[in-house]
Amino acid sequence: MSRITEQQVQRRMRELSDGSPDYDEMWSRIQLEVKRRRSGWSEQSNTPPKEKRGISRARRWVMAASAAAILATAGGAAVYFNPLTQQEDIAIEMGQQVGVSAEVDGIEVTLNSLVVGRKPSEQDNQLALHLSLADLQNRGFTTFEFEQMTLTDLDSGESLPMLGERSLFQPDGEDLTNQTLTQYFESNLSADSQNKKYRLTLKNLTYSTIRIVDTIPGDWNIDFTVENGEAVTFGYTLPIEEQAALEERTGMRLEAAEIGPFELRIPLIRAQKNAADGSEFLYYEEVSLRVDEKEVKGRWDPRPMNANMLADTGPNAQEALYFNFVDYAVDDVRDRSLTLQLRNAAVVNEYADIWTPIAPPTDQAQRLQQTMPDQSIMDYKVTREGNDVHVQTLTKNKFQMMSGTKLKVDGKTYPSDPKQASNKYTGDFGYQIDVFPNVPEGSEFSINAGTYRIQDSSRDLDIPISD
Repeated sequence: MSRITEQQVQRRMRELSDGSPDYDEMWSRIQLEVKRRRSGWSEQSNTPPKEKRGISRARRWVMAASAAAILATAGGAAVYFNPLTQQEDIAIEMGQQVGVSAEVDGIEVTLNSLVVGRKPSEQDNQLALHLSLADLQNRGFTTFEFEQMTLTDLDSGESLPMLGERSLFQPDGEDLTNQTLTQYFESNLSADSQNKKYRLTLKNLTYSTIRIVDTIPGDWNIDFTVENGEAVTFGYTLPIEEQAALEERTGMRLEAAEIGPFELRIPLIRAQKNAADGSEFLYYEEVSLRVDEKEVKGRWDPRPMNANMLADTGPNAQEALYFNFVDYAVDDVRDRSLTLQLRNAAVVNEYADIWTPIAPPTDQAQRLQQTMPDQSIMDYKVTREGNDVHVQTLTKNKFQMMSGTKLKVDGKTYPSDPKQASNKYTGDFGYQIDVFPNVPEGSEFSINAGTYRIQDSSRDLDIPISD
């Protein structure tokens, strides 16, 4: 977030057309409040009741201005004293702060901030508008969506294409009367662009309560200027140093985290085919980024579902982790604690030398179990049907057969018929049946599990990301 200087705040206060208040007196109070807060002063009296939301827009702006005046830290973190709650608040946003509102029939929409940048997964710049909506009359509305949203270049009269089909606001925490939306538009703005004037128009609000769905007709018009030096945000990278445990457990390495205004991306490199224990690591089923105390869910892209797909995710493949900041109301992560959390590794194991002895199969099913080195328990049921031998393997939880079992008779290995194989997986319980045709009678029988996939929580990791 760009710094708001004292001169800017004073100038904007004096530009307000709401009568003739003593702005010099207001500014003196703001400066006094800053000195008190920085000297360690704290309010000892009881917290006063919150003011009604129906206060004038000018007064609300003055409160916001006084808050912004106490900007304290770099990297977009604004620490300020909120006169409504008598407490310090922290707001972290990236890009240009705006704070312009429009109100129709007690519904106020505010353009809080905007940023121009490129998502790591996209090629072109985008303009993101961070909006909030307040039901000033507290009428119990729970859902807010506008029928139309347009962004017009006031110099050319052209409209910027909106990315996404809906303009649906989401609750800001548990308070349904205050909701937020980050709306994206295509943008050709760059570091060399001039400041641009735009008009955001939101038309006809559709709202709902528990009992009704209705519309508030009207246009919410917000005029603003994109100040190029503040809005165009460039990405930066953060190194990931502690990777020894990751390489040992997965055979992978992480490149530096690429951080932009909308998303964090971490490229993945498969440095080795296998983990240190010989397992073929696929991916982590759960990946998240802890930003201070907030958890941001991520995605693994592309996600190799089986060992055959690993050939497409080699050292030169574009495999990466992605974390969308916007969906979790995270706008800037500089100077914040970042921890990558990796949970429930999907791993392919194969123990070619481990064979489980069985009695010669008959039409009476025999059950037996074998504990594998990874502590997986192979649960077999073996039956002879004429010249064929059927081997059923039970699957539980995240255990899944992949290549099928192998059968050895008196030292000779017999393949199963893939056309006769069948399986059923329900997530928590299932089975696979392998059919071995034309198996002779013999004295020594044994089964090999082949390749199988498990979910291995022993490989869970927390990896700090720091600058």
